[in-house]
Amino acid sequence: MMFRFINNFFFIGILVILTYSCKRPSAKNSYTKTADGYWYSLVSYSQDNDSVAPAYSRWVIAEFKTQRDSVFFDTKNDLRDRFFIKSAVSSSANYLKKAISFCAEGDSMSVLIHPADFFMQQFKSPVPLFCQKDSVIKVNFKVKKLLTQQQLAKLTQNIANEEQLEIETYFGSAKKAELSKDPLGFYWVQKPESADTSGVYKGQLITLSYSGGFLNGRMIDQSTEEFKLIYGTPDQLIKGLNIVISRLKKGQTSKIILPSHLAFGENGSSNGSVPPFTPMLYKIKIIDIKTNPEADQTPVRKKTTT
Repeated sequence: MMFRFINNFFFIGILVILTYSCKRPSAKNSYTKTADGYWYSLVSYSQDNDSVAPAYSRWVIAEFKTQRDSVFFDTKNDLRDRFFIKSAVSSSANYLKKAISFCAEGDSMSVLIHPADFFMQQFKSPVPLFCQKDSVIKVNFKVKKLLTQQQLAKLTQNIANEEQLEIETYFGSAKKAELSKDPLGFYWVQKPESADTSGVYKGQLITLSYSGGFLNGRMIDQSTEEFKLIYGTPDQLIKGLNIVISRLKKGQTSKIILPSHLAFGENGSSNGSVPPFTPMLYKIKIIDIKTNPEADQTPVRKKTTT
């Protein structure tokens, strides 16, 4: 394979040739090294126009592979075909986004990115164990559709409407979903007794464990076995988990669904692992609650009843 001949000291990434005329790269079916030391191959392209049409965003299908061609992430399944890239990223430090922004509708490209660059840029994470010995990450993508701002807004609204239907389908009916909904906005799948009484105060040390993922059971978020936090401290957990903690006592376990506005929102997670408007299924256990004598002994919320 050609990858054996790639120098490991190169920061191999992709950088589509930038020109003021916004022409697409001319290379096809072979990897080309740019002046900056990156590699790309334009696999196929639309014959209609050699220039990149103006668009607000690009709807993209992509596969991420190890050097040995093992697929570890694909946007159709892992992002539910909700991978949108804004076009104004030609100056971005994200190599993948930059390449996508210079492709027209129907274009397909294969790019090579150094693992350290790829995982930090795409997932904001270090290189995982399964590819630490690799010299490159292979990314194959196709621009499915160019979207104007109005088209993206309409598509986004359609996706938002699908979220409620997805939650109702999980419970079996709209009525069952409504009966399971807590006044604070999340849905109980498994509700412990006395969950309506709060014993949690700002400043208390909470020890807990949690795991979360999509409604199809795929897990993407997990704490350590005994994760500790000072309750009420901003940005330690997503909004919905903080709300659920306020309903639980020491030793209680619950299973809940967080709609996207209590989870990762209309844009998805910042590390790219959760797509827009995605409800999340979480299991959470309160292991211990320790009172801080100096903490504000005021409940985080008022008592509510269902």
